Amino acid sequence: MNFIRAIRSASALCLLMSVPFVAVPAAGAQTPATDNANSEKTTGGDKAAAGPGASVSRVRVSASRVRHGGKVEVRGVVERRSSSVRLYFRPSDSKRWQRLKKVKPQRTGRYRTSVRARRNGRIRAVSSAGTASRPTKIRVRSRISVKRVRKYTPVGSRILVRGAVKPAGRRAVKVVIGGAGKVLRTKTSAKGGFSVSWRPGSTGRYRIRVFAAGNGQAASDSSRRIRVTGLRQTHASYFGPGLYGGALACGGRLYPGTRGVAHKSLPCGSKVTLRYRGRTVVTRVVDRGPFVAGREFDLTAATRNDLGFGDLGYVWTDR
Repeated sequence: MNFIRAIRSASALCLLMSVPFVAVPAAGAQTPATDNANSEKTTGGDKAAAGPGASVSRVRVSASRVRHGGKVEVRGVVERRSSSVRLYFRPSDSKRWQRLKKVKPQRTGRYRTSVRARRNGRIRAVSSAGTASRPTKIRVRSRISVKRVRKYTPVGSRILVRGAVKPAGRRAVKVVIGGAGKVLRTKTSAKGGFSVSWRPGSTGRYRIRVFAAGNGQAASDSSRRIRVTGLRQTHASYFGPGLYGGALACGGRLYPGTRGVAHKSLPCGSKVTLRYRGRTVVTRVVDRGPFVAGREFDLTAATRNDLGFGDLGYVWTDR
C-alpha cells in the first residue's frame, strides 16, 4: 500500500512540473495587455479617456480640397455602444476646437453627414464614449464674386470692376485686362471687398479676369472671364430697295433677308458689332460702300430692322 501511494505522489509531481506557471491577478488588477488596450491615446489634444475595450473612432471626408461654402461629406465608424458623435473643427490659424454638429450613428456604429467648408483647418469626430478620431485636414479654395460689369461702353468711359473674396480678410488682388495689356493691382478690405477702375483707350473686345491671392484661411482663386466691348459713335445709312438681286462685292446676292453691312475698307467677312438705342447686332461685312461723304456704314434692310434703325443716323460700333 505504501508503495502504491509513493507511485501516485511521483506521478502527480511529474504532471505538475509539465504545466506552465500562470500568475493569477489580484481582484481589480489588470494585466499589461489589458492596460495597453485601454490606454489608447487620442490625438489633436483631446483629453477624453477611452472607455474599457473601446476603439478609437475613424473619420473620412469626401474631399480634402473644396471650394469655399462647398459641402464635404463626413463619414466614419465608432463603438457600437456610442449613442452619438460630435464633429469638431479647428481653423488653421487657431488652436481651439469649434463644435460643428451632433450626429446619431447607426446600430453598426457607422455614421454619415455633411458640413460646409469655409476655411482651412482640421476636422475630427468624438464619440459619446469619449474616443476621438485623428484630425483630418481640409483645404478650402477662396471664392471670388464680381459684380456686374457694363458689357458695352464708350471709349474713354470709366469701367468699375468690384466684388468680394470669401472668406473675408486682407489679401492681394490682381485684375488682368486681356486685349489692353494692362494689370491692375489692389488689396481687399478686412471684409473681403475690392474695387478698381479702368478706361478703354480704343474700340475692340477686352477680357477682364480677377485673381485673388491665398492667405492662411483659404487658397487662391480666379474669376471667370468678363467680356467688355469698347464702342465709338459713327454715321450710318441703309441700302436695299432697288438693289435686290444684285451682286455683292464680297460674294452672293442681296435680298430682303440678307444681314450684313457695307464698308469701304474692312476685309470681307469681318465681324462688326453695332449698337443703337439699347439694341445690339453682331454682323459681317458683305459689300463695299457707302460712297457718300461722312457715312461709314451701310446697313442692309434686315440689319436695320434688327437694330430698329431709321434711314439715316448715328450708331455705336467696335470698329
